[in-house]
Amino acid sequence: MKSLNSILAVPYGILKRCFFYILAYRIHISAIFFFLLYYNNKRLTTNPLDYPLIISFAFWHFALYLFDRVYDGDLDKESQPNEYVPKKQRKALYIFIAGLVISSFFLYVKTGHPIVYWIILLPITFLYTLPIIGKTRIKNILIVKNVYSAGPIWTLPLYIQAVLVTGDPSKIPTDVLYSIFSLAIYILIGEIFWDIRDKSVDKKYGIATIPNTFGINTAKIIIFLLIVVDFSIKGQIDFNGSGILYCCLLPFTQEKSNRILFHLPPLIALLRFCI
Repeated sequence: MKSLNSILAVPYGILKRCFFYILAYRIHISAIFFFLLYYNNKRLTTNPLDYPLIISFAFWHFALYLFDRVYDGDLDKESQPNEYVPKKQRKALYIFIAGLVISSFFLYVKTGHPIVYWIILLPITFLYTLPIIGKTRIKNILIVKNVYSAGPIWTLPLYIQAVLVTGDPSKIPTDVLYSIFSLAIYILIGEIFWDIRDKSVDKKYGIATIPNTFGINTAKIIIFLLIVVDFSIKGQIDFNGSGILYCCLLPFTQEKSNRILFHLPPLIALLRFCI
């Protein structure tokens, strides 16, 4: 008779492959962003949710992350050998990305909101990844790359959504504004934390990060200080896992730590903004 391990080997292999596909294409991040948009809309109004706007921004965000993954496939192959996008898939994925951007546009048009807001987001899709001056990319610039991710990529769309749903920036509730600001802090934390994993490879390819410029210990101190900033503004300890989880893991986190460790804390931190 076959052993239990041999029986479970095939389904385990399939699940493992699916898991890494989800990571490689950043499907998990896009799903979280969808629920961020969903919950943001739900807090802003008792009217029916603006699903075309939610899906439009979710498609835009998915296109942004997928474009970055495909464009940097060779670099990711070295730093993330289990998660990179293979070269043979990239042409088809570029077409898929174009489809996401076009679908995002038509869904937004369907909402009837001023088109200028979608146009503001369009260049953000590519500016993070593509060279802007010579070979310099935003994602290669120290600290700017982290701020860009926290601002234009994650929290600006949520703020624009709040403006469109309420019809007036002054009508956005204070708790929603705080939540968006707090999210920005935790995106910064996640970005710096993630950069610990890719410290050596980023340095090799000229990507200046806090861990490879100032050291991993300095990066950990900055993460802790950002948690303190969020705590001081909120006025109470975040017992839902975000800050506490980071504080527990920081002393033990190193560049060679298990890959899963670098995925779970940022995801848990983001999930707290969806519930």
